[in-house]
Amino acid sequence: MEKKISLQRQKKQEFIDSLAKDFSAAASVYLLDFEKITVAKDNALRMNLRKKGIIYKVAKNRLIREALKKANISGLDSYLKNSTSFMLGTAEDPMLPAREVVEFHKANPEILKAKGISLDGSALSGEELKNLANMPGKDEILGQVISLALSPGANLIALIKGPGSKIAGQIKALEEKLETK
Repeated sequence: MEKKISLQRQKKQEFIDSLAKDFSAAASVYLLDFEKITVAKDNALRMNLRKKGIIYKVAKNRLIREALKKANISGLDSYLKNSTSFMLGTAEDPMLPAREVVEFHKANPEILKAKGISLDGSALSGEELKNLANMPGKDEILGQVISLALSPGANLIALIKGPGSKIAGQIKALEEKLETK
């Protein structure tokens, strides 16, 4: 009997270690209340998230708490009540889980509510989810930076070409005028 208990403790510890490893590797952690989700909707959600590379799991609050502590993520303990699931965002796009939850809410407004969020070591309430979902992703930000970096060059080219094109237009108009005579 004692050997069985020891084996169960070992499995729990391995699970906590695995969760802590996932939490440590994540750029963001989203704690969610999944209480009212049906099995069919949960399966569809999991499949969609898996395709996008988002880790989505359910665990007991005590195990999540221990794994968060082991991963040095603080500020989320107060959100570990009732049924809890979590999503993990990657460094490439830490806001992707927020956008996915908001998208899921469009069809299912009463299901999968955000409890708390950890982003770059800061704990946020679940109410910040919509704000995070509206933030641009890494690729969009890089595109904006590149656009800003290239715009002075484009403006300079336009300034250089401007007088030349005016002169060319005047020469062409003069040429057409001379041809008609």
